[in-house]
Amino acid sequence: MKVYEQVARLLSRHSVDTMFGLLGDANMYVCSAFEAAGGRLVRTSHEAGAVSMADTYARMTRRWGVATVTHGPGLTNAVTSLVEAARFQSPVLVITGDTPAEATHMQRLDIAALCASVGVAHERVHRPDTAERDFARAVQRLKSTNAPVVLNVPIPISSSQTDAAGFPSTSFAAWAPSAPHADEEAVDAALGLAATASRPVVVAGRGVIESGAEAAVLDLAEALGAGLFTSGLGLGLFRGHPRHLGIMGSIGHDEATQVLMDSDCVIAVGTSLNKYTSFGGELFEGKSLIHIDRDPVKLGWFVAPTCAVAGDARAVTALMADSIREGQLPDKKQWKQRCDEASAAMARWTPPDDRTGADTIDIRLATQRLDAVLPPGCTIVSDVGRFIAGSWPYITKATPGKFTAMTGFGSIGLGLAGGIGAAVSGVSDVTVVLAGDGGFMMNVSELATAVRERLPMIIAVYNDSAYGAEYQKLLNEGFPAQHSYNQWPDVTRTAAGMGCHALTIRKPEDFESVGEEIARLSGPLVLDIHLDPTHHLNF
Repeated sequence: MKVYEQVARLLSRHSVDTMFGLLGDANMYVCSAFEAAGGRLVRTSHEAGAVSMADTYARMTRRWGVATVTHGPGLTNAVTSLVEAARFQSPVLVITGDTPAEATHMQRLDIAALCASVGVAHERVHRPDTAERDFARAVQRLKSTNAPVVLNVPIPISSSQTDAAGFPSTSFAAWAPSAPHADEEAVDAALGLAATASRPVVVAGRGVIESGAEAAVLDLAEALGAGLFTSGLGLGLFRGHPRHLGIMGSIGHDEATQVLMDSDCVIAVGTSLNKYTSFGGELFEGKSLIHIDRDPVKLGWFVAPTCAVAGDARAVTALMADSIREGQLPDKKQWKQRCDEASAAMARWTPPDDRTGADTIDIRLATQRLDAVLPPGCTIVSDVGRFIAGSWPYITKATPGKFTAMTGFGSIGLGLAGGIGAAVSGVSDVTVVLAGDGGFMMNVSELATAVRERLPMIIAVYNDSAYGAEYQKLLNEGFPAQHSYNQWPDVTRTAAGMGCHALTIRKPEDFESVGEEIARLSGPLVLDIHLDPTHHLNF
């Protein structure tokens, strides 16, 4: 058999049934062999889309995602998405291949050097007779690092004959990073701080979801009488709890801000406490900070904690909860009541300064109306941009493990492809994408992929005809804001022309027809939500 056939069979033997890719000289034969063997090849419009789809597929399924691109520009087109996956620590196998050994080849590229420059692991198939061993080495990297690996199968080797006879029997196991055993002294110190706190709050992040620790963290919060926050990527945790106070930090809810400021102890679990969650540490001034994370590197990376505990979120919080209960602390009735009242106020909140205009809708009100018609248990994937300040705090339909955002590298434009990868994973009946107009237009071509695959998706485009973050920065520096404005083709017509259902939203009542469309959803639905570019919400 040919090496490309062997690679396709190795993928199958490792339980890979889905691959995202765009064909070219370096990968067209392995793609063909993969499909011929019964695999599903999701054809993308751009190489960046292929890697972003594999990235979110991995995030949702807790298994490895696989993407394939051709050499040269195929790989360089995918670099931004590759860095996003690396910064998010998402295990993605990217299969590509060197050009033929010709110094004047137009698309020649040093793949190893490119990977090294962006901090991504690179493995290579060296000879036809070592393909199985080289492939296994790439898989072992995925297992041990939980980060992207680029596998280089050079064209001359890919099309060579091999006498391979056997294949590895191991499979692509679930993504489950190991955690260190927590130091007893560190846990004791954390218990001392928590037990003496009068007004504690807990903030939980993505690590709580990955560890399946929500119940244990809730148990600890009950034992302490603590209020409950999440990081941005922890959205969906604690939904429905009477002391749930939403997202902590720069996009926190107005009703919860004062509760956080008056707290005296913050217990951060499975979150890096980046500048958006902690305001660079300002939110924790005058408070005790207990930081718990499975990755010791993340402890103190952004904010120096009073006490740091390296360990599994579920194991550490369960141990702390048991110890706190044994101590029989006095009931913090007044503090719990205050948290209850703030949470209840959040549930009935509407914008007191509603900026809905003649043909635009306030982004906060728009998100509340969108959230009301979303089906329970839907998957939500967000791009990045100014719109997150007006959307994330008002989403209640998110569930743990079914919300993610393309925030690792801070690049707009990856959300649509990310949503497609999540939809292909099949973890939910409906996938929702949140995107700004600039990010949406950057990779609008991937709508063709969503249509071709008949994916039940809702793509909410927050359209203010401007680059929102730059709008405010220009104003802050004394420049005219119109430099950030951008007139796009009509989003609704563009989406319809690519085969999508599309609706224009200019006022709250327009969401009534959205609910009707969702009820009969059979493919992607694009919502062009018109906003006022002068309405700025900081994040």
